[in-house]
Amino acid sequence: MKNIILIGFMGTGKTTVGKELARLKEMKFLDVDFEIEKKENKTINQIFKEHGEVYFRRIESALLKEVYCLENTIISTGGGIIENESNAEILKNTKNVIWLDGNVNTIVNNLKNEIDKRPKLKDVKDIKAYVQDLLNHRYEKYEKCSNIKISIDDKNIAQVVREILVYI
Repeated sequence: MKNIILIGFMGTGKTTVGKELARLKEMKFLDVDFEIEKKENKTINQIFKEHGEVYFRRIESALLKEVYCLENTIISTGGGIIENESNAEILKNTKNVIWLDGNVNTIVNNLKNEIDKRPKLKDVKDIKAYVQDLLNHRYEKYEKCSNIKISIDDKNIAQVVREILVYI
């Protein structure tokens, strides 16, 4: 089977859903952020702090080009992967790109215990307003880059995974 690529805002469950989906479908699982951390031998926070977002996005793009054509793999991407035009082109032209979509309340609720791990949230005063603005900015890009959209609002992981299984 070809891969399945999960995209969506931070806190929408791409990694958790991806791992469960890989387990059920007996596929490999690859988390782009984790692979970047391994490659750089640093956390995403350290990479952002030491080299900035532009550097991080460059590594992310190179990695996507390496992995998008893998076989039998669930690929979980970072929330901002759609910001880069070449990444967007790859995703638009790939089958089984699934957008995990959540509203601002769901996302903020999912992120509240992870703020320290999220470089884009570390110094934000009003998380809800920040998430809403970034979500508004990215919404159309997620839409254009995906061919399946799954709402995560008011659903647990098993429900989201079951819904994905209907489409693939």
